[in-house]
Amino acid sequence: MALPVSVQPSQDWDGNDGPWSTFACRVGTPPQTVRVLASTSVPETWVVSTGGCIATDPADCLDSRGVVFSPNASSTWDNVGNFALDVEKNLRNYSSNWDNGNYGFDTLSLGYLGSGGPTVETSVIAGLNTKDFYLGSIGLSSQPLNFTATDNPAPSLLGNLKTRNQIPSLSYGYSAGAPYRLKKVLGSLTLGGYDASRRPPNDTIAPFTLGDDISRDLLVGLQSIEYSDARTTGRRLLSEGILTFIDSTVPHIWLPLEVCRAFESVFGLTYDNTTDLYLVNSTLHDTLSQENASISFVLGNRVQGGETVNITFPYASFDLQVSSPIVPEPTRYFPLRRADNETQYTLGRTFLQESYLTVDYERSRFSVHQATFEDGAVPNLIPINSPTGPSSDAATSNRGSDGFSRGALAGTVAGAVTLCFLIIGALCLLFWKRRRRRRIQAGSEQAGVKEAETASGSSTSIIGGELNNEFGDGQYRPPEVEGSPGSRGKLVEAEGNHGGIEMEGTDGGAELHGSGGVAEMEAKGPTAELDAVHVYELPAGEVKAKVPRSESGQERIRIARLARLQRKEQRIE
Repeated sequence: MALPVSVQPSQDWDGNDGPWSTFACRVGTPPQTVRVLASTSVPETWVVSTGGCIATDPADCLDSRGVVFSPNASSTWDNVGNFALDVEKNLRNYSSNWDNGNYGFDTLSLGYLGSGGPTVETSVIAGLNTKDFYLGSIGLSSQPLNFTATDNPAPSLLGNLKTRNQIPSLSYGYSAGAPYRLKKVLGSLTLGGYDASRRPPNDTIAPFTLGDDISRDLLVGLQSIEYSDARTTGRRLLSEGILTFIDSTVPHIWLPLEVCRAFESVFGLTYDNTTDLYLVNSTLHDTLSQENASISFVLGNRVQGGETVNITFPYASFDLQVSSPIVPEPTRYFPLRRADNETQYTLGRTFLQESYLTVDYERSRFSVHQATFEDGAVPNLIPINSPTGPSSDAATSNRGSDGFSRGALAGTVAGAVTLCFLIIGALCLLFWKRRRRRRIQAGSEQAGVKEAETASGSSTSIIGGELNNEFGDGQYRPPEVEGSPGSRGKLVEAEGNHGGIEMEGTDGGAELHGSGGVAEMEAKGPTAELDAVHVYELPAGEVKAKVPRSESGQERIRIARLARLQRKEQRIE
């Protein structure tokens, strides 16, 4: 199972309408490192191209725009052509005909070299020359792109990552960062999940569903806006709820004119017609900072009723700075814009400084949380798993009523059956080995007895109760024994025609030395004449040294021993 990916912040604060926390990525071959924002409304990745900075621009243009990408310097660049960026066309300043991008395919790696971020070899890249969008962006929308120059739709960045099993689902979590919090809290971007350390634990999730218009899908019901400061609490600035679109591609908050008038009243703002902005001078800034004012936005899935979430903003979150080419010199401004109609109601990047957005495209839902800022917080990435598994069509058609995949169930049953067969096989093998071992032992004992029964062609050696043929010369040699009184534990030696025989009168084995080899025998059992308190000598002539074939094996051995004893006695006489 793939894990969520955390995109590495660049550690810089960029932009001419921020500052904004950017993210690092590498484009092309060899890789060119650039710094970009995150866009919640585009599916491709934007980078500033070589036409983004010209001779009349300030000397720091290249760096202030996050570094420029040169397609001609990339050996893997596959050019498609110039196309409209086609984003936020409803908003002023973003709908001119020259807001185009030079589109193509190239290798994209997220994060700095060595950060471990994922790489997509054929990712859609748009080179920006316009200054309306001053910085590039990592596209977070899951929608594929359609080019008139190609037959097949090109997948989004999220789609590419999921297809390559580099993230678990088409989802992400994002917060823009806050330079006024703690020690400048950087932005947070997680693909395939969210960072639980950036939103409240056990937070109640107000359910938001994606809108039908894919160009404005992150719609929320803005039910209330309230102002508070040291003297005022809960002053309403919005008379009735409106639908607004969350989009980090743009920096500002676009609200109805009457709402903007209410903001002007409580904050003492003045609208600048030239820049179409609320510029803030140093005197007003000092006053607002001392008043410690805050604004609360109440959001729901509808314009009224239902579950809601409250996002509170300090004045510091609206204390931004605008610079060239919008104004000649850096100037403070309040990021509020006057909307002409409801199609322009937008909560831009400013809103995402104090909120954490989690989007799950595969379930068509998202959530908004109050962002948390904890010094030394450790990222806690939580995956959002795909509801349909690796293959959407196959998984959808094979799901049971309980939501558990029939394919997964079949695999589990097959695994259990296989395990049972393996256990049974192991037990059978163990039983067979034990039975075979017993048969070999029994066969060895039986073979020894048969060898001892052989009347000619071999002599026997008896080792620990086992009989083994050793002479192999075709002659039968009955044992010769010279006995004398003795006791258990003492050694009895005897001479015979075929060599000496040593017998130790213990419970252990007796050693018999003869010309044909060495014989060992445990002196116990029926052979009492070898392992006994006394050894008796038989008189000569009483036993004929012949072994009848009808006798048993041990009886034959006994008779042979007696014959050898008789012959020895005769020799002594």
